[in-house]
Amino acid sequence: MRFLVIDDSMPMRRIISNVLGRLGHTDIIFASNGREALKQIEAERIEFVITDWYMPEMTGLEFVRTLRSKEATRDVPIIIVTANASKDDVAQAVQLRVNGYVLKPFTAEILKERIESVCASVALSADTPVLEAAGAH
Repeated sequence: MRFLVIDDSMPMRRIISNVLGRLGHTDIIFASNGREALKQIEAERIEFVITDWYMPEMTGLEFVRTLRSKEATRDVPIIIVTANASKDDVAQAVQLRVNGYVLKPFTAEILKERIESVCASVALSADTPVLEAAGAH
């Protein structure tokens, strides 16, 4: 499974990558903000997204809104990682059909549980739509 990890913090990208590696997921690409992530999606096949909420240029929420607005990307599993636990933010994430929400700081075990939970709930299989690179048929 190919993961896209989006966070403006290099240490946070490493932490998430390490957790994914411990789960046996080594096919990971990275972006430092939502705009960069959208470019990655144009070029790469993505099956799961883990994104920070607050980033420069394009926030995680704006990125999610963009993904959910397109037919080809609307069902890709997404976990948002954020330090903000406000009820309004959680409600926005739910409205955009975010599959999981992880609060910073978190432990590797919490992120692991959330990833496994989302994978189980969306039952990723050969029938699950994935993000294909733009122009791929």
